[in-house]
Amino acid sequence: MLRICTEQEHLAYVGFAYELALDKAKSGYPTYCDGIKTKEMFFERSQKAFSRDNEEILIFEHENIVEGWIHYYWLPDDYYLSTVSFNICSHTEQALMEFLELVQNRFNGYELVLGYSMDNTQAIDFLSNNGFECIETNNNNTAFLNEYTPIVTDDNVIRITRDNYEYYRTLHQKVEDDMYWNSDRIYADLDNWNIFVKLQNSEPVGSVYYLIADDGWYEIFGIDMKDDTFDTQNFCDLLGTALNTAKESGGKYMTFFCDDEAQKLVSKLGFECVDRYVCYRIQLG
Repeated sequence: MLRICTEQEHLAYVGFAYELALDKAKSGYPTYCDGIKTKEMFFERSQKAFSRDNEEILIFEHENIVEGWIHYYWLPDDYYLSTVSFNICSHTEQALMEFLELVQNRFNGYELVLGYSMDNTQAIDFLSNNGFECIETNNNNTAFLNEYTPIVTDDNVIRITRDNYEYYRTLHQKVEDDMYWNSDRIYADLDNWNIFVKLQNSEPVGSVYYLIADDGWYEIFGIDMKDDTFDTQNFCDLLGTALNTAKESGGKYMTFFCDDEAQKLVSKLGFECVDRYVCYRIQLG
């Protein structure tokens, strides 16, 4: 059974929920198994559910035993729904079934997006067998920047500003499709982004772009390549530039999700693979 969590129950169960968050087989994304997020961060983030009108925490009970919670949020303007935390000890399939029934009725027309570690086989099996589409399978990497030694990169990698934004737009608009962070949204929010583009013969051949996720923690949103063609040297120059600048800025961590093709290079540049991530979506209604 799912029911809305009260603030008093939050205090009673937040420790239990955090313990589940440290188990990849019993939790969802965002993960707390990345060597970055802390118990304090988990408590503070879950507490915000009680002051925001687009978030709820649902307690999941099975046979009168609390098995965990689902903390979710929705974006009405974007018809988007996802989780802040999904921490269930057992009977995950039942929890997901009840959650899906709840949001189907309440959020008709929304897109529901759920991410898990590949270790959470119960969740993945349920989603795979209940109409969800797998839209992403990636390696979740963390770079611990205090242990990172900056590398030499190509001088033709330049920082993107509003004055030269078209270099970046040329690359990103070819891959953005229906992604939320399209070229226009990133431009409007450019003060919060770090973007670098590599030029060859004055033409953009690749870009890397990342955000500040938290104090001292950066997250790479993507690396775009010209004609969507992977180039080892360009990739290393771009990723190396991102790591170098994050460290120079006093950063402690950098997160990067990448496919298997890039993983060997990512590991050589100083990232540690902390998990295998899979993401599913379904249109509600």
